Amino acid sequence: MDNAFTYHTRPGSLPLSLLALAGLILLAVHLWEVIPGFILLIFIPALLVSIAELILTPIYGVSMTDTEWRIEAGRKAQALPTSKIAFVRVQDRGTPRTSVVLSDGTEIEMPQVALPDPLTLIREVTSRGIPVRHA
Repeated sequence: MDNAFTYHTRPGSLPLSLLALAGLILLAVHLWEVIPGFILLIFIPALLVSIAELILTPIYGVSMTDTEWRIEAGRKAQALPTSKIAFVRVQDRGTPRTSVVLSDGTEIEMPQVALPDPLTLIREVTSRGIPVRHA
């Protein structure tokens, strides 16, 4: 049995962005009969920018397996072998922070946007035999 956990998220609301894009397209189609030059100058670049923002929005997340963790922080991704992870430090007071501490003492801070709720994270980390320490 594969013991894998994956959590991914992206900032913003995808359904709302798609609705706004559909609204821009419908408005451009409706106004095409009246002012086609204005549509070409204003709405076409606005549509292109909206589509580019939908495509280029970064995805954050964490994937855990028994052999490797993959932390995705936007365009930057890190792969950590599970055997090199000493423990995970969770700080929930003040500014919440979660860090992965490697066996050599290197501390890698995980972006909060990339993490599920703390109880789910603690359950998944401990099920892989890695201790969790409270900061």
